[in-house]
Amino acid sequence: MSRSFTTRLVVPVTLVAAAVITSGLFIDYQISRARIVESLENGARNSVSSAVLRIQELTTGLEASVRFLGEAIDEVPDEARMDTVLRGVVDSNPNIFAATIALDPTYTRSEKGLAPYLYRNRGSLIRTDLAEAETPYWEEPWFADVRDLGHAAWVEPYFEATGAKVELTTFSAPLYRTNRNSQQRFIGVATIDLRLSDLDEYLDDLRIDKNGFGFLLTSRGTLIGAPEDEVISEPISEVLVSDTVSDWQRWLQTTESDSLRASVRCPGSNALCQLRIADAKDSHWSVGIVYSEDTLLRPLRDYQTRVLFVGTGMLILMALVVIVVARRLTAPLLALSDASKSIAKGELDVALPETNGGDEVGQLVNAFDSMRQDLGHYIKDLETAAAQRSRMDGELSAAREIQMAMLPQGGQAELDNDALTLWARVRPARAVGGDLYSFHQAGRKLLICIGDVSDKGVPAALFMARAISLIQQWEVQPGTVPPEIALRQLNEGLTRDNDNCMFLTLFIGVLDLNTLELRYASAGHSAPILLREGQPNAIEQNRGPALGLQEGLSFPVNRLQLQSDDRLVIYTDGFDEAQNPDDELLGETRFSEFLIQPDNLPLHEAGEAIFASVDEFAAGAPQFDDMSLMLLEVPGERRAPLQAERSSLTVDNSLAGNAARWLEDQWQAQGLPIDALHDMQLVLEEVVCNIRDHARTEDKATMSLGLERFIDRVELECVDPGHAYNPLQEAQRSALGESTEDASIGGLGLHLITQLTSRQSYQRQEGRNILRLRLDLPAFGPETDHATGE
Repeated sequence: MSRSFTTRLVVPVTLVAAAVITSGLFIDYQISRARIVESLENGARNSVSSAVLRIQELTTGLEASVRFLGEAIDEVPDEARMDTVLRGVVDSNPNIFAATIALDPTYTRSEKGLAPYLYRNRGSLIRTDLAEAETPYWEEPWFADVRDLGHAAWVEPYFEATGAKVELTTFSAPLYRTNRNSQQRFIGVATIDLRLSDLDEYLDDLRIDKNGFGFLLTSRGTLIGAPEDEVISEPISEVLVSDTVSDWQRWLQTTESDSLRASVRCPGSNALCQLRIADAKDSHWSVGIVYSEDTLLRPLRDYQTRVLFVGTGMLILMALVVIVVARRLTAPLLALSDASKSIAKGELDVALPETNGGDEVGQLVNAFDSMRQDLGHYIKDLETAAAQRSRMDGELSAAREIQMAMLPQGGQAELDNDALTLWARVRPARAVGGDLYSFHQAGRKLLICIGDVSDKGVPAALFMARAISLIQQWEVQPGTVPPEIALRQLNEGLTRDNDNCMFLTLFIGVLDLNTLELRYASAGHSAPILLREGQPNAIEQNRGPALGLQEGLSFPVNRLQLQSDDRLVIYTDGFDEAQNPDDELLGETRFSEFLIQPDNLPLHEAGEAIFASVDEFAAGAPQFDDMSLMLLEVPGERRAPLQAERSSLTVDNSLAGNAARWLEDQWQAQGLPIDALHDMQLVLEEVVCNIRDHARTEDKATMSLGLERFIDRVELECVDPGHAYNPLQEAQRSALGESTEDASIGGLGLHLITQLTSRQSYQRQEGRNILRLRLDLPAFGPETDHATGE
């Protein structure tokens, strides 16, 4: 209780707090990340824009210098003054590494005395002629492309191998001279060289993080940058890997935006970087920047991690505080829980926890104390009531036993003679009831009666006892009393001192066992049902009023001639007035239908089957009224076995084998189905082995086996003189699947018997156990061979 209650308080609070903190951190991270990414994008865009302006400023100055060279050539024709102009251009602009004037060979041939090629860097004059050139300069791209295009252009970066031994990029412009006819003639190319290493200061301004870098992109896709602090000039597709920039020219042309953005793989790693690029107008170059969001966001993640650890610590501290507070708050409840366990065991004097104040816990303890006191008073009252109820139950149980003892054979009786078989049973709705039956044979006359007292319970039982005592007075008289006279005498006896106006319906009859004529009278009782050739019919009767209400009544007499195979059913209204859970009455018609199916059963089995059918209809609904049933059957050929054989066998070690051989011989002799023989042999073996091993018979005792063949069944009867034992009710049935060692004696065999036979019944008569086992067979005619079906 302590752990459960505290846990149920601490866990939800901690989980809710954790969820709130986690949600806050997540929202804060997303907002911070969005702001940082936005700041990065703005910074990258501003850096690119600034670099573009600086590149434009640089190219504007270089173009101005080239134009100056063109004007100087037009005005200064001699070589010495041309070299002076070159030196002045190089010295005046710190970004210029070298300058060149290359004249067209056709022009130098016409103008004698001019050097065709002048080159000046920040040192001395390197070359003034063509002797050292492997390729004629007029075939170089910086000369030929400008000559063919007719306008200035930037040349792709290259390595100067003959002179400066450095990587350069060159801006070239065509030189023209105006003749006398005011026509311009192409005379050569002026160039200005820039070292790629001098562009490093421009690229450093574009670096945002250590994994990023800035770069220049030429019109032909050459990337000039320093991703690892070393200036390179390589195709952009070899430096930046991405599906987006693989076709860089097409990518640059897909948008008119001033700044393009794409995701690329960071150089030297598999991390993801962002690329932003913009055009530098008038130079046909682009300026770009590469940066890693992951690197720039790492401080934010480190901060979030620290916050997470701090939050976890706060959660643990908060959980400890909640545990302490919860235990202090719940201590009275825990003590109250322990006290309730003691009270549940009957210890009502257990101490309750002390509380201060009138809060909810204090109110609960006070209510619990009040409940404890009330419970003590209730238990005392309950003990008194239980003692009274126990005494009453004992008295009712004794009354039931006394009442059943007043009926023939204790409430369930059988009678069997040469002319008639009788079976009767009464089942009260309560501990005691008002139904009764009785029978008495005097010579060849059989007196039978069955009755139903109004009401139920103890009053009905007392009135029934008074009635049965008056009825049994006739049994000591020399001869049977006629039914109409018996009813008149019984009515006079019951009417006297009947202040409660109790009454009795009664059927009484006298059967002549020689002629099978039944003379009967009815005092308000239901008419019996006659089963003749399997068809139920309620017999017609003239009946008088119920007994006990008025003196001086008379009752008409009725006669019924019985014949062979007849079965007479006499019952009380507890059967036809039985109800199911839907409050539907069984009714006489449906009750008559219940009598048809068990018509071929032996009389005692038929009676039990009728009770079972009514119970099935009731479907668990409580029994509303007492139920009594009496069955009379006249023996005949219809229910008699077609063949019957009986034998006696000694109970010894050879009993099982002798019984199996006898059964096989009789089975074949009676023409029974061979495919059912094996099942019956298994059943018989189980029965006789139990008799041999557990019946505790005397030495050389014998048992009787009988085999009876009917039209639709075969019945096997086993009779032994052992101690009283009903295996169908008293045997402990083993659980299916239980090991053989753990199974109780006879437990597994009981499963075998009930599974392989259709019906089983047990009786104890004259000190003998009688077990009958029935196996249903296909309904062949009397002359049919069961073995062949012909």
